[in-house]
Amino acid sequence: MTSSRIRIAADSVCDLPAQLVESLNIHIIPTYVNIGSDSIPDDGTSLDRERFFRELPSMRTLPTTAAPSPGDAEAFYRGILDDGAEHIVSIHVPEKLSGTLNAMRLGAEAVGADRVTLVDSLQLSFGIGFQVWAAAEFAAKGAALAAILDAIERVRQHTRVYAIIDTMEYLRRSGRVNALVASIGGLLKIKPIVRVDDGEVTSIARLRTWSRAEQRLHSLTRDQMPLERLAVLHIANSAGAEKFLQGIYDMAPSDTLIIETTPTLGTHIGPGSVGVATLTADWRK
Repeated sequence: MTSSRIRIAADSVCDLPAQLVESLNIHIIPTYVNIGSDSIPDDGTSLDRERFFRELPSMRTLPTTAAPSPGDAEAFYRGILDDGAEHIVSIHVPEKLSGTLNAMRLGAEAVGADRVTLVDSLQLSFGIGFQVWAAAEFAAKGAALAAILDAIERVRQHTRVYAIIDTMEYLRRSGRVNALVASIGGLLKIKPIVRVDDGEVTSIARLRTWSRAEQRLHSLTRDQMPLERLAVLHIANSAGAEKFLQGIYDMAPSDTLIIETTPTLGTHIGPGSVGVATLTADWRK
């Protein structure tokens, strides 16, 4: 099966910019942010991101997040198939952290499971985005299904995602990390660095100041050279992201992106955080 009839799909946690989504004909299904009684699609337009992150620290009740429903997933896939696709490769937020993949599986079964290949990205934010980006490029070039899936796997193996967490309070309250790990950030205002790996968020360093944490993040990024792609991630901290990028400017690819993560992910991490997603050039070997 060649990719002229294969389409690439993902959920909005992949953080791909709208221009890339459009240019590579990628299909994005939104996850949801629940604020009080309102369930708002995290589609880049329905939720005012700047206002959301500004108000998040003062919200008495932390917003929750939700996967698309199986009905949403079915309608999403039917729309792609009705548009001429013969097969869909659908890449999603880790099953360990979200119900999204299961909802998409149920939607795929409703349209014919043989027409959809589901992929657990085992990553977050642009760690997913790199996989989707590569898959879409391969699809656009006419690669077969097996080659697209191989590219996704190789990208995953050569991707690293790290972040300085300004406060672990949001992760602790969300239950997305072990309570003991979350408590680390409360000790003497320590700034943890976390890594996303195999669908889990783990603490790999504990620094006493932001500047030391930033230096460590620089070092972790440099360890991945040579880089093919780089995304600097942040949550309501564009100045911090710009400053971080200046510190690694000598090794940053010319098309490096600065990405504010979606509210779906930001709800669980909180404002102020800065991170990186790296893709080494070795993935093409």
